[in-house]
Amino acid sequence: MQRLVPTAFLGAMALALGTFGGSRLSAAPAPSTYANVEKAIKDVTDAWSNPERPKDPNAPGWGLFFDAIRTQLKAYTDAQTPEDRLVPLNQLYQMSAAMAPVPWQPAQTIREELRAWLRPRVRLAWAERRINDRLASLPPTSDPAVDANRKKWASFVGEDLGKALTRYQSAGNVTQRQEGLKEIHRTLASLGERNATQPWQPAAELQDAINGLFNQPNLDITADVSIVQPIFDNNLVTTGPIYRKGYWSQVTAGPKTGFGLLPSDQGIAFYNSQALTSTTPITDFQNQIAADPQGQRAAKMYQFSATSFDWAEQTIYALISTSGLSLTPASTHNVNIQVCSAPQPGGGLTRAIAGLVGYGQDRINNEVYRNALPQFQARIPQEAQEEAQERIAGELAQRNANIQRFLIGNDILAIQEFLVSGLSLRSRPDAVYVGGLFQSRDGQVQRGADAPQPARLAAPDAGLTADIHVGSVLTSAVDALFRRPGVQELQNFMIVTHDVPPGTPPAQAVTVTKNADFPTYLKAVDEARAANNPKVQAIRIRRPSQPPEFAADARGFLVALVKDVEIDVPAPDPNSQAGSAVGANAKVLRIKLPQTEIALSYQVEPRAADSYHVHAKIEDITVPTNAEVVAINESESDARPLNRFSGALVITALLGKLRTQPIDTDLNNVRIPGLAITSVSPVDPSGWMRINLARTAEPVAVPPVVPPPIDPQSQPISPEAAPAAATFPVQVEVPAQAAVVTEGD
Repeated sequence: MQRLVPTAFLGAMALALGTFGGSRLSAAPAPSTYANVEKAIKDVTDAWSNPERPKDPNAPGWGLFFDAIRTQLKAYTDAQTPEDRLVPLNQLYQMSAAMAPVPWQPAQTIREELRAWLRPRVRLAWAERRINDRLASLPPTSDPAVDANRKKWASFVGEDLGKALTRYQSAGNVTQRQEGLKEIHRTLASLGERNATQPWQPAAELQDAINGLFNQPNLDITADVSIVQPIFDNNLVTTGPIYRKGYWSQVTAGPKTGFGLLPSDQGIAFYNSQALTSTTPITDFQNQIAADPQGQRAAKMYQFSATSFDWAEQTIYALISTSGLSLTPASTHNVNIQVCSAPQPGGGLTRAIAGLVGYGQDRINNEVYRNALPQFQARIPQEAQEEAQERIAGELAQRNANIQRFLIGNDILAIQEFLVSGLSLRSRPDAVYVGGLFQSRDGQVQRGADAPQPARLAAPDAGLTADIHVGSVLTSAVDALFRRPGVQELQNFMIVTHDVPPGTPPAQAVTVTKNADFPTYLKAVDEARAANNPKVQAIRIRRPSQPPEFAADARGFLVALVKDVEIDVPAPDPNSQAGSAVGANAKVLRIKLPQTEIALSYQVEPRAADSYHVHAKIEDITVPTNAEVVAINESESDARPLNRFSGALVITALLGKLRTQPIDTDLNNVRIPGLAITSVSPVDPSGWMRINLARTAEPVAVPPVVPPPIDPQSQPISPEAAPAAATFPVQVEVPAQAAVVTEGD
């Protein structure tokens, strides 16, 4: 009698068994493919139901119109053939066109969401129709191979692709939706192989249309000026001496005169400007005058010297595109010279005669100045530009060699085992925009977003805004990480919890052991039992054979689909109430879950630039009916399965424990140089989420994309090696004829 289970407990077990047997009842519901349209309509109808707002006299009419939109969207979802899908598509297009001239903002919002939903599906429908029309227009053939190929294409469009689309669109839960998505991607891969071996334009258009619907860009990043200015805003000039063509120039850096982003759809464009002055003594000025036959007379009378001055502004325009970095120099110059002279020994008579005819020392100096200045003003900007272009050419070769380690061509960014294909770089005066399709380089799961961004994410926030299609990005990222050697070498990990005082760091509260064999785990189980403390537990989890997948459900929960899960837990004491109910005299229970669907909600609370508190809750866990539990004593070889009732009880108890267990953890040392996460949004049913980041006082650890400034301590350099960032006013030799006094003057 002492082992009898109370009636209430039996009732609970029966309920648990019934829930387990109907595992699909609580599966995460799949969002409709037109969730964004439904959300836009719901926002309007919810506003109408607000009793504090005045009644809209047009509400009944609009309500009927919205119902008609939903009816046609549902008809498209339920359609089984391409022809059946064309009818609701046409109706929805007409409805979208009818809303175009309506000057009511809610209607325009709904229209834009509807257009975003329609656009890729209309493109797909036309691609399917073009193939069918092309096949129907071909002349009859007696060649069996040709006839078989035509039938194969017709079957591919109507059967393979059609069934995959129907399975995806009519999915009632997330697992079914993911299976439909996999089938579509298998169909897409098959189509890609056909197009690679035997190109056909209609088939290529169909492939592009499928990609446009199920492989949309899943990463959209916007960084405003406050984020990019620390990276792009750089000094161009450093004070110091410069040696060029036999002359030493003293360059003095002035203040920065400008930085800004430029509008560009070809890449990220910006400019930097800085003022500078340059002073250059022309040490051979006397020789240049004396080398000219007409200047010899003046050179015999006076010893000439000259110094050039240039007040300039240097500007460098930069463009970062998917092809690399390009730099274009530009500058403005205000050039002047100072000419001085001293009487030559023994030339007094000649100077006296020249003075009598009006050519005293001041006039000769002025004439030399007047003839030399235009040459300086013409040559300095020209050679400065030439030097900058020469230096930039060499600098760009080195910079782009480094950049091309990441920008590997075909608009692809590669970082370690990750890729962003279809990379898009744009800029406007207020922000830069980066987008693309995030994937793993070598993984087997290559998926993009299967839904466009919702309208509420159309406008970026201040700072850095990262909009992510969380399902496809997480699936690809985890797929790549799962294939790392360190992960593949992990067979299991054992977790042993300890009874520690509140506030103890998590590292001291839990011990994790990798690849623990069964005897080691059994020893940990015995020690946990001996502690007789519910806070001391030992479990062992086997690494799944394949990486988990992620998606969003209709409620806005993040859903993880994990396959081939095995969890070892201590078996309950057979003399306890739980042990009596299970009826297994064992030390360990091994729970085998062929597939587990976990729906999570979460909140991220930033506490510092590198510290975040994450609170998560398991909202639902769904397991299939073929899950089982085996009992093990001293050896894994003697494992024996529990009966259906006992197995269901164990699994349900485990799932109930997980559902009620809060997940609270602090993520410390999450360092993003120069940035801090300010908020993380919940997952939208469309699968999109937003992460906002703000700039911190820490410098952004990104290499500058402009050439380095002049080093004033460097050795004399040739003109070809002069730093392009400085692009100092190039001092040139003054042509002799520009610095002489002619007889006619």
